[in-house]
Amino acid sequence: MCGVAGIYRPDRAPLDRADGERMIATLTHRGPDDSGVWVDRGIVLAHQRLAILDLSPRAAQPMRSADGRYVLSYNGEIFNFQTLRSRLEARGVTVRSSGDTEVLLEHIAAFGVEATLPELEGDWAFALWDARDRVLVLARDRHGVKPLYYTVGSGNQVRFASEVKALLDGGVEPDLATVNATLLGLSGTWGEHTMIRGINAVRPGEWLRFDGSTTPQRRTFFRITDWVDPALSAELDRASEHEVLERLAGDFETSMDLRMISDAPLACLVSGGVDSNLVAAAARKRNPDLALYHADVVNDSERPAAEALARELGLELRVTRVSDDDFLSAVAAVTWANDTPLIYHLNSVPFYLVSELAHRDGIKVLLTGEGSDEYFIGYPQYALAPVLDVVEAGKRRLQDTLHAAVPRAARLLWPKRSDDFAEQLRALVFRFEEEIVRRDSEAAVAHLPRRRDRRYQAMALTLVQEHLVSLLHRNDRLGMAWSLESRFPFLGHDLARTALNLPGRYKLRVTRSLHDRRHPFIVDKWAVRALAERYVPSDLARREKQGFPVSIAQRLRIDPRFYQGGFVQDLYGLDQVALERLHASASRTWATRLLLLEVWGRLFVLGRSVSQVQEELARGGVALAG
Repeated sequence: MCGVAGIYRPDRAPLDRADGERMIATLTHRGPDDSGVWVDRGIVLAHQRLAILDLSPRAAQPMRSADGRYVLSYNGEIFNFQTLRSRLEARGVTVRSSGDTEVLLEHIAAFGVEATLPELEGDWAFALWDARDRVLVLARDRHGVKPLYYTVGSGNQVRFASEVKALLDGGVEPDLATVNATLLGLSGTWGEHTMIRGINAVRPGEWLRFDGSTTPQRRTFFRITDWVDPALSAELDRASEHEVLERLAGDFETSMDLRMISDAPLACLVSGGVDSNLVAAAARKRNPDLALYHADVVNDSERPAAEALARELGLELRVTRVSDDDFLSAVAAVTWANDTPLIYHLNSVPFYLVSELAHRDGIKVLLTGEGSDEYFIGYPQYALAPVLDVVEAGKRRLQDTLHAAVPRAARLLWPKRSDDFAEQLRALVFRFEEEIVRRDSEAAVAHLPRRRDRRYQAMALTLVQEHLVSLLHRNDRLGMAWSLESRFPFLGHDLARTALNLPGRYKLRVTRSLHDRRHPFIVDKWAVRALAERYVPSDLARREKQGFPVSIAQRLRIDPRFYQGGFVQDLYGLDQVALERLHASASRTWATRLLLLEVWGRLFVLGRSVSQVQEELARGGVALAG
């Protein structure tokens, strides 16, 4: 895990090493172990290194291929690098370092970019310079774990970096559509657009080729829907329950083996839920000295469950206690680390603080349970889908009847979603990203004979492409703020592909016992719980999902005068009377969203420092209810 930055000028104008040094200095937190800058006419590649594999200088970057054609600045991990290394050695290629960077570079030199990308299992993003053809390539992994952003300026100059903050260069203009989408509840971390106009993200599974033309050549080497496999779905449907669980267990163990490879200290982040319990128990088998880390959130504590897991595994549990005061004192720093407002993930503050504790202990790698809830359907609102489907079908029939009988009254009293201007505006603000993802997901699973299986596979595809990307963004930014790499065993390619194609009965299953008060008699992510019972006691495998809950929005009090001379007031052209009316009519959730947007705007658009914004919060009437 590292930081990447650079500049490409098609006109071959000379660039100064200092240009790269200034950009990469913004990303020192992503790689405090080493830094490097490589310069040639029209190109600068810069790198900050967090040494995880091969801690020696042999793995330093930017790295040049043995034939001199390619130069690589790379962020992340290729977990199957040993297999790729063996392939290279079979061709007579000498690999001198023991990590993955040189393997990636020489594999591209031997087979080309297009042939290499589908072979990579891991979490990565990279910038590659082809000195022979004078082409810049930017690429990003399948799930979008590792970030990569770019902006194209005058003369088709390209600037790129691992985080948005490295691309800020004065005169920043917010992207109003993305700002509004964020206020409405979109994470702002998936899709191409960012909160800053003109700064775009490389999409997951995408690579861009810059050769000096007016626009980059976009190429996709993978979409999550590519893992939808009718033959595998049929095979899993015919197999016995024991056979399916054995296959899942094998895929999970393989993923764990790959993600435990590290030359640096490694630990597990545990919430107390079944996903992190399973990961920690499997990691304990491979490393008996493993440490566990937990964020104990006051008023939302899951500490007893995490302590029960630690006792069961005989491991030390390192805990950071997170209070409401911690939220207020850290919100500016966490927003700066996150690159986006904390609206979608208020629980970012606990994650940031527990990462700080692990960093102080010398940990460099944290295993977490992300991906399970998305691939196996672990969210309460989705677990109720079978019931809600029946209710919604009844509502639609009644609505259709009323619209046919009394159309004018029905449009007024009960408008259809397709006729609702607010809903259409929401889709427009989101740039129809949600609709496109859901349409493509439903089309990908249309072959399945049972409606239930089509429904659950489409759910998983949507969750992975939307919500999961936001979780991975949070883990990357807030872990890397403390020079910590996050790894996700549930995202192993074989495991994810098997999970996606599982019949619905292995995800949501009806039971006679009261499983979860939010969806009684329905067991969510059934297969994960069944697998976890092989590793931990039943009570630890059957716990309800909570995650990193945070309820501080209910206790925040915000004086509307805080917004005077700030970002929100300027963006929407509000006078003080309008601000007061806005707050008088706002729910606590909406008021909290406005505050979090204001903090982001002061940092990223108005250019204020973290300490300045923190002082403004303290002076501006933002406080907690007594």
